[in-house]
Amino acid sequence: MKEDCIEQWFEMYERDITSFLIYLTGSRDVEDYVQETFLIAMKKMSRFKGESHPKTWLISIARNMVIDKYRRNQVWNRIKQYVTNEPHSSNGSEELVIKNQEHEQLYKSIRQLSPFYKEVVILRGILELSSKETSDILKCSGNKVNVTYHRALKKLRDILEKEGFYFERTAD
Repeated sequence: MKEDCIEQWFEMYERDITSFLIYLTGSRDVEDYVQETFLIAMKKMSRFKGESHPKTWLISIARNMVIDKYRRNQVWNRIKQYVTNEPHSSNGSEELVIKNQEHEQLYKSIRQLSPFYKEVVILRGILELSSKETSDILKCSGNKVNVTYHRALKKLRDILEKEGFYFERTAD
């Protein structure tokens, strides 16, 4: 029974878990982490009460697993790159080159954020989780998530502008 549920969740959420782990670890080689996340979920299935969305619970497991591994190694790597889901172009178009340069600049700027700001930007801005889902994962209030997200985006905008990227100012 729980194996069937985990298999369904794997099919539904593996891509989100993989994306989160790529961002969090800064490595594209996260297959072992993804598998371990689902193994831990299978072992802890009896603890899942359904009070949160399964994807939120799985991301929490993945996050805690990585943090535990980093603590054991006493290393905290910065987020290096996010693998976009855009199709690769074989024609080498100028537009694709420009888009890749913009993404690289964004990733470089995200690496300059504090760890908590990075996590909030990844979860809210990139994975598009709700404030509630993000607060469940980070174990803080929804208000803290919203305030942090606003501040992180402002900091990210400042970093990007310092690097020569300019945005139309909106009321902050």
